[in-house]
Amino acid sequence: MKYFVLDGKSSKDFSLRISHVSRSVLPEIRDHYEQIPGRHGSYLFPQPFGDRIVSVSCLLKTHEKSERMQTITRISAWLSSDRKRMLVFSDEPNVFYMGKVKSSPNFEEIFTFGKLTIEFVCDPFKYAMEAQEILFEMDSNSVQYISNGGTAETYPSVVIQAAYGEIQNPKITINDKYLLYSGVLTPNSSIEINTESFLATKSMERDIVTTGAYDTAENNILSMIDGEFGAFFPGGNTLAYSSANGRKARIRLVWQERYL
Repeated sequence: MKYFVLDGKSSKDFSLRISHVSRSVLPEIRDHYEQIPGRHGSYLFPQPFGDRIVSVSCLLKTHEKSERMQTITRISAWLSSDRKRMLVFSDEPNVFYMGKVKSSPNFEEIFTFGKLTIEFVCDPFKYAMEAQEILFEMDSNSVQYISNGGTAETYPSVVIQAAYGEIQNPKITINDKYLLYSGVLTPNSSIEINTESFLATKSMERDIVTTGAYDTAENNILSMIDGEFGAFFPGGNTLAYSSANGRKARIRLVWQERYL
């Protein structure tokens, strides 16, 4: 029996049977076309994807009407949220959506059955259940090759650790986009650059070594980062590393594969 799991709770827990699921093949396409006088056709202005809509029609069968209404009360509490949550379908067990109920479903009673359709507004991409993680020991001016098995670009988190001594001005390049930290990593300290959320933070160890204390207000070092936040594209990608003093580094990559 097909079912779905929202925020860790299964539709089976509410005696719901899925009668139909509608999942758009692609997210909303929001491209803009401009008609150019004297030119055949139109000029394309490509735009980022919009939302992905997922609609689930369900049947609820109970012995008593009072039981149905009690179950509907539990269902309404389960569906209600002010944020997007993980949505998993039993026929797609290796991926999940991030979605929120679009509008209040109408509950219709038909003899001993109840019927409702739940519409979710989801992120454009589906996400792999398991995150990918790779650890490299990289010499300065070296390159590693990374394979992204998703069908859409994704943005990794990169941790640079000074596991082999002090690193001056570490620089990483993801494909053709570089990020340069204009500072010093003391031995065994690290920085993390999250290209998904455009954040750069330093480790607790770095503060303790340099100042003897950890100041959470000084944790964000984005102002000391130059360059652009790069993405992993479907298929093969490159990661290059270098430092001003030629020091080797330990680099950890974490990313979530995404699918159209």
